[in-house]
Amino acid sequence: MVGVSFCQQPEKALVSMTGCPVDSNRRQRLACRLTIALAVIAVGVGCGSKPEVVPVSGKVTYNGQPLPYGTVGFQPAQGQPSGAAIQPDGTFKLSTFAEFDGAKPGSYKVKVSCYASQSPSERAKPRTGEFSTGASLIPEKYAFVDRSELTAEVPADGTEAIVLELTGPEKKFPQ
Repeated sequence: MVGVSFCQQPEKALVSMTGCPVDSNRRQRLACRLTIALAVIAVGVGCGSKPEVVPVSGKVTYNGQPLPYGTVGFQPAQGQPSGAAIQPDGTFKLSTFAEFDGAKPGSYKVKVSCYASQSPSERAKPRTGEFSTGASLIPEKYAFVDRSELTAEVPADGTEAIVLELTGPEKKFPQ
């Protein structure tokens, strides 16, 4: 039995394995089974396939030089954002649902962050207690999609040609 309720008519308290009352009439049983079937279908649809993504890679420069580390984030008007870690040569490969799977074709607002805590030497240190990213090594506006003014277009067949050109005060990036 799935459950028992206490009521004036104990014979109506029994419930079948489907959750439908045992003594219900045929129409009630059918309605109950249809409700369960629709719920199962709705759950199945919710777990459906992911949107198609295409390979996307590119390069980030700061004052014409490769940005040696940091992260990029691609935010579509609707849907799942994509992101990547910036490699020492300034390149990145986007990930959305799995590592390096790319992004959905379309238009994106883009953000870039670069903090001292993202440098190779800082990442190699063991983490203890509280963690702080520290100050941004690039102008802070780039860390926000609404202020960065960076955009990108991902074509239907993907791209390896996205170049994000950042400018700002001269910086020496800690290694």
